[in-house]
Amino acid sequence: MRHGEPELWAALDSARSVADFEIQQAQLEDVVSGAEAGGFASLAFAARRALANAYCVGRQWDRAFPLFARCLAEHDARKLELDPREEAALRSWYCWTIQSMAEFPAIGLTRIYTALDDVEQRYLAAGERLREVYAIRRSVAHIAADWDQEQHCFRQWIAAGGPDPDSMWDFSLQVARLTARGDDAAAYELAAAVLAGARTFDEPPVPVQIEMLLPLARLGLHVEARRAFRLARRGITREVYRYEYSGKLIEFCALTGNLDAGLETLSMMMWGFATLNRPTGKMDFAVAVAVLMRQMVEAGRGDEPVGWAKQGEDEYVDAAQMLERMRGIALDLAAQFDARNGTTAQGDRIRARLAARPVAQVRMSAVSYPFTASIPAGLSAEELLSRAERHFDRERRTATRDHLRALGRPPAHLAARHAHLLALLNGGPDQGPALHEAAQQYQAEEDWVRFALCMCDTAVWMADNGRADDAAPLVTQMRDLLRKLPDSRAIALAEFAFANVMTGLADPEAIDRALARAAEDAAESGDPYVVALVASRQVGRAVRRDSPPEQVIALAATMRDAALEADWPAQAVRAFSLLETAHARAGTTAVYRRETDRRIAGFPSDTPQVVRAGYGYAQARGLLDEGREAEAVPALEELIAVERPSGVPAMHWHWLAQGYFTAGRLDDAVDAAEIDADFLDEQRERGGLEEPSAADANRRLLVECCRRIDDFEGAWKHLEILSRNAGKRDEARLQDYVRAQAYQLRLAMRGEPSA
Repeated sequence: MRHGEPELWAALDSARSVADFEIQQAQLEDVVSGAEAGGFASLAFAARRALANAYCVGRQWDRAFPLFARCLAEHDARKLELDPREEAALRSWYCWTIQSMAEFPAIGLTRIYTALDDVEQRYLAAGERLREVYAIRRSVAHIAADWDQEQHCFRQWIAAGGPDPDSMWDFSLQVARLTARGDDAAAYELAAAVLAGARTFDEPPVPVQIEMLLPLARLGLHVEARRAFRLARRGITREVYRYEYSGKLIEFCALTGNLDAGLETLSMMMWGFATLNRPTGKMDFAVAVAVLMRQMVEAGRGDEPVGWAKQGEDEYVDAAQMLERMRGIALDLAAQFDARNGTTAQGDRIRARLAARPVAQVRMSAVSYPFTASIPAGLSAEELLSRAERHFDRERRTATRDHLRALGRPPAHLAARHAHLLALLNGGPDQGPALHEAAQQYQAEEDWVRFALCMCDTAVWMADNGRADDAAPLVTQMRDLLRKLPDSRAIALAEFAFANVMTGLADPEAIDRALARAAEDAAESGDPYVVALVASRQVGRAVRRDSPPEQVIALAATMRDAALEADWPAQAVRAFSLLETAHARAGTTAVYRRETDRRIAGFPSDTPQVVRAGYGYAQARGLLDEGREAEAVPALEELIAVERPSGVPAMHWHWLAQGYFTAGRLDDAVDAAEIDADFLDEQRERGGLEEPSAADANRRLLVECCRRIDDFEGAWKHLEILSRNAGKRDEARLQDYVRAQAYQLRLAMRGEPSA
């Protein structure tokens, strides 16, 4: 179906505003096809240019070349008539394309220099200055490692007009040239006003901040380095930047003792690395990751699992393996560039970065939060699988998958357990059939305990999917089978599954009897995990029935103690929250808090971290309720460090941000509050927050902090989100707040005192 030109222009405008690059690409491809079919020359040119940008955002830089080539060929053949503004845009696109060509070592220098000569003639024919041409010649010389030519072209660029005073990219280029030559002092002298926020541009100075990170650390300017890092880390998530910039954040973390912060940035970027096809970006990102991995290995963390883009294919990669892989990628690409350029410069540069030693210890964040634990070398297949099962039970899904990847294809005698765990881990509509298949494998091995438990899981899946009537006889049969076997732990789990199935049949008496039996069997088994599991269901039912608070307290205390003994932080936190609420109902909050303080004061030095963190959480809740947020910070930090491998509740980040804010640690407050700000908003809209006001409070905190630390872009971002939310909910008070804060923010940006 053909569309008219106005419709296609509207479709182009609509596609440009789409955030998802894959959807945007598809829509732009449709516009290009429609424009070409309709013979709409100007529209085809604009749509191809927009599509080229979208391909680059999607890491498919090579797909942009044919789009430009067609526009240029049609223009030269007089099939594409452009007005003067479009002619200038085509020349500028030509320069951009030549720079991109230089970033692919398979494209020879002769071809690139021929294109440079051609575009220069086009600028001269149009009577245009050669400023942009010289800038591209300098860039090509830099990639080709022709330093004399690079210096010559830089001088030509300066003579032809040089940097635009409002262009952040022109300024960033000047800083990068100094840092590349190792002139940290001169780079700082140039960039100081930008780093301090005294000089601004048409875009956020994220590349300048990133370029200056290692120079600042080497100069001993750690406060400035910390501020630049935090602003850059926030800014890089707000716009699309080249992979090299994320790589420099990672490399800075590696060389300043911030390995976990480096891993955090790595985890955000590795998903797209496999499809990044721009060789310069791939090479520089790979070497940055290799630098981080080397520091991981030297810190004794070489056996830690690391996110790799191919992990969806069940590939396990630890830090030591990632080091070798990324080093190989970087050196191979450098060799390709050197072969084309006829030098060893790129290889020498990459080898120098790989050999770099730490420059300083710069504390970037309030506390270190590792994502996952290491997997010791030499574990047997059975040990790996057992650890994976334990992690899954304790809600550590990432660690579960890491162990399963380390295991790989299991030996035959572990295949059924492996299949059972994968079925539970993957979930989804295929979980039932997958569980049934695992049960058949257990049956073939005559492993009747695991067979029955797997069938119990199948019955629960059936009940959860509207088939409780079919599930009830199955779970009953399996429970009765296990009652004949001397395994109290398995019997407790079967009774627990029976109670879950009975929930679908709305039989409260059967549920309570099953849970009572499960609690007895769990206690007899001595397994604290099962005790905590059953107690959590019992206390949940007691709360819903509005049982006397004393009963809830007793059950929650059992759940708490068992969860702490089982090293199950998420379950322990739930128990402490239940205790807080139950004591409030009973009027015994003061007694409960004194008892908590007494226990903490009596902890011996070898108290497990999960126990300290759990009771610290209880103490922090009390401090928060009393308005003593700053005093709650140490306990919340320890809690989050324990929770991180299994996932930190969004409210915990918010509470920590409140504590930092009250303590005057504004950068820390922004770091904590931004982590789950979007999730809090989503939960607010869905009605999933116990305290709906927390989402807006979190955003207001971000607005205030960003304004105070002169992160005006961040403040506007959060204020705009609050404005949208206020409009959707038609909340007049929030709208008034947004207007008042917008006024205050404008004053701050002009350097005027608050009204």
